Amino acid sequence: MKIIFIAGPYIGDGKVETVEKNIRVAEKYQIALANAQVGFFCSHSHTEHFSTKKGATAPESFYRELDLEFLRKAADAVLAVPGWENSKGTIEEIKTAELLGLPVFYPKSSEPKDLAQIIEWLKN
Repeated sequence: MKIIFIAGPYIGDGKVETVEKNIRVAEKYQIALANAQVGFFCSHSHTEHFSTKKGATAPESFYRELDLEFLRKAADAVLAVPGWENSKGTIEEIKTAELLGLPVFYPKSSEPKDLAQIIEWLKN
């Protein structure tokens, strides 16, 4: 099974509402990929709201490096959620994917309607 690494904005302006919105947008892609029986990893849900959990003290840099390790070790491609252009973390993930020679897919909508390119890639 190939794994699509879902990359996209997470922290944004740092407000809890923004983080929640970004998690839910990424979640829509998780659901769409699962419904298409496409494997995925999404750091948004993997570490959902960790910065607000009691006792969680790891810095943001730890989570960024953790995400990059999943990308390097498990991903076959990257799906860059719309808004990626404004996310330093996502830009770093895309650059890492490109250095690894992994394809990067750029859906045009925050609604996962255009997964055809990923599905076609998986068939080949």
